[in-house]
Amino acid sequence: MAADRRPVTELLVPGLHRLLDDVDQAVIVEDGSGRIQLLNAAARRLFPHLDLGDESERSGEFVLAGPSGRRVSGRLRPLADGWHAWVVNASITDEQFIQKASRELAAAVAHDEAAAALVQLAVPTVGQQAAVLLPAARARMAWWHCAGAGIDPAQGVTRAPVPQTAPVLAAALRGDTAGISTVPTSELGELAAVLGSDVPEGAPVVAAPLLGPDRIEGLLIMVGSLPDSLLKQLAAVAGPIIGASRRWREQANALSLLQAPLLPLQPGALPELPMVQFGVAYRVAGELAVGGDFYFVRPDRDGGALLGLGDVCGNGAEALAESARVQHSLGALMVVEQDPTRLLYLLNRALLAAGRTVFTTMVLGALQPAAVGCNLTFTTGGHPAPMVLRRSGQVEDVGVPGTVVGILPDARFGRTSITLAPGDTCLLYSDGVTEADRRTGANQEQFGPARLAACLRECAGMTAQAVATRVERTVKDWLGRDDGDDLALLAVRAVEPVGR
Repeated sequence: MAADRRPVTELLVPGLHRLLDDVDQAVIVEDGSGRIQLLNAAARRLFPHLDLGDESERSGEFVLAGPSGRRVSGRLRPLADGWHAWVVNASITDEQFIQKASRELAAAVAHDEAAAALVQLAVPTVGQQAAVLLPAARARMAWWHCAGAGIDPAQGVTRAPVPQTAPVLAAALRGDTAGISTVPTSELGELAAVLGSDVPEGAPVVAAPLLGPDRIEGLLIMVGSLPDSLLKQLAAVAGPIIGASRRWREQANALSLLQAPLLPLQPGALPELPMVQFGVAYRVAGELAVGGDFYFVRPDRDGGALLGLGDVCGNGAEALAESARVQHSLGALMVVEQDPTRLLYLLNRALLAAGRTVFTTMVLGALQPAAVGCNLTFTTGGHPAPMVLRRSGQVEDVGVPGTVVGILPDARFGRTSITLAPGDTCLLYSDGVTEADRRTGANQEQFGPARLAACLRECAGMTAQAVATRVERTVKDWLGRDDGDDLALLAVRAVEPVGR
């Protein structure tokens, strides 16, 4: 600033220039005739060729000092009496900006988060407005738009550009053009309703393809003149990250669709049978929503139900895949066979025919209502024996032998029947309960059947769901950590007939 000149703003608002010197962004204040009346400290550093009384670049473009001569865009802020201020966020170098963009985009894992981060990054640093177009379903394009620094991005869907009405955008999306394309505002289509009302007169609109590893992921559209080299760098950084987020989203959606049929019944979705309560608990080791353990309850037309609980060897994705195969096979076989013993023999044959060597343990039961209480017939294949909690608090094992399923062609599966009187509860469980191991220093100890029986004795008088929940919480508390094995519980409780 010339030593013998005082800004007019100093006469109007004493001390204003000293206050603005503490602002990191460059601030340039012009009067109604377009002459500079104030430059704060950041502006004087960035634009040493500007001085009070000069006419600034009225287009909003400013040339930085230094050999690069990079042009940056200012944001116009109207003031009173025709005065206005340009605010320029150019306090970081191009390299610093690209590094910052890489970090922030990489932190946005979800597809929409990455797109929103991209438009927010672009606006305050290199342009007046920014939009991202990404392909969506049914020949549509999802868009994200940011109209200024500190403004949350808007989001919507528009029709995909076609060569007949938007040749430049369509060519950029096909990869027919290299680098940055100038886009006529007539090509913006429905997006013009978002961008058009705020596009300054004569301001250029440009599009940079977001190139992923094997395809054009979308377009970054900027409003306002800006350096091509920086826009290209930003698009080059964003393209692979947008592509990775797209693939992550597609894989997550595919996994969700695959897991959906395998998700266990939640307590509120369990079947309702006269004089019977069901309770469940389920926990998966790892990040998947479904593991190798599963349970089911399938009512029949006679007022009873076929029920069971299985445990596929292992955990994670391999156990999930095998569990899906077992459950689909079991579901198909239950269409033609409801006797638990014959059903388990058929399942063993079906799994052997598939040629897999992963084994499964399982307990199947047929529930039939009685005049008072209910009867249960069990068949097991290498699975922990169910436990019965009597109304008195006594706990009994339902001992029934059986070999694992899906390994031996001459497997043998035992069979037994029990009766549940009102107030009695039968608990089916996976080995994630009894084999839950806790490490204390060099020692390792399993939860074991004895602790399970003791826990059940404390559940006398509880509902079926309360029993399942209490056992699951007891095992978790005993482990003292969240990385136990898959765990599944199915409780069946006989209740008093209504009206007694």
